[in-house]
Amino acid sequence: MEYRLLGGTGLRVSRLCFGALTIGPLQAGLSPEEGARVIRSALELGVNFIDTAELYGTYEHIRLALRGWPDPVVIATKSYAYTREGMRESLDRARRALGRECLELFLLHEQESAETIRGHWPALEYLLEAKAKGWVRAVGISTHWVGCVRAASRLAEVEVIHPLINRRGLGIQGGSREEMLEAIREAARAGKGIYAMKALGGGLIREEVPASFAFLLAQPEIAAVAVGMRSVEEVRLNVHYFAALGGEGGAFPPEEVAAWERKVAAAERRLVMDEGCTGCGSCVQCCPQGALTLVGGQVRVEAQRCILCGYCGAACPRFLLRIV
Repeated sequence: MEYRLLGGTGLRVSRLCFGALTIGPLQAGLSPEEGARVIRSALELGVNFIDTAELYGTYEHIRLALRGWPDPVVIATKSYAYTREGMRESLDRARRALGRECLELFLLHEQESAETIRGHWPALEYLLEAKAKGWVRAVGISTHWVGCVRAASRLAEVEVIHPLINRRGLGIQGGSREEMLEAIREAARAGKGIYAMKALGGGLIREEVPASFAFLLAQPEIAAVAVGMRSVEEVRLNVHYFAALGGEGGAFPPEEVAAWERKVAAAERRLVMDEGCTGCGSCVQCCPQGALTLVGGQVRVEAQRCILCGYCGAACPRFLLRIV
């Protein structure tokens, strides 16, 4: 497994980052024990970077996976909190649930613009104070927006940026793939650590996995790529791809890789709406991709726009939306 320094944070991370969204209740719904087994398989293969968020509901999965693990692991988590008190509660909850005195990375979740960051400034200030106390190593933002990457690159307080970027440009807001790449380069020149999200566009370009990973790994500014994985087979397959693309040679025999590829390809994911929608529109309002619409008082999913983030499921007051 290849490792890179994450900007100026001093954190050395594996190029493959375990994206913990997929194992949690918004997607696969694995139990903490099942999810821990998947995460542990990644750790055993050299992955030392885990991305999660308060929203994902996977703190217990990660805590169990790390029980007894002897080597350093970098955990990045995120919160929508925008007040000092809200961020204090989020940070305390994360430290307690993960069983860690210090969290390596804490990000403002899903920022959209310079104005959004300003609106969250009290929360960011609290994180900086927590960093001074040794409770956080580095702070930053996650975003789907080109302009927000540019805005964050000009803020000394932001050390890490977690942008949406993929080979097809799926899900990028406020600009094209090329414009996002240029914004990432600008941020890297400013010393920001960059790790990418939605490498496979939420699963919409799963038929192009090696090429999609190769595209991101070829960008020198990107230290790591967060990939959602919900089975041991997916973990092994992605470790194999990253090793091969990194010039280390394949990590597993070709016949095993072919079997995992067939199994993973057969497990297609999609967003579904269970019966009982009241047409409140909460999910429509929270979808940054515009993939949900209200038609005749019922939510409809536009599959080609959906990147399977699962955030709409958390917004639904009746928990009717889910990834299957």
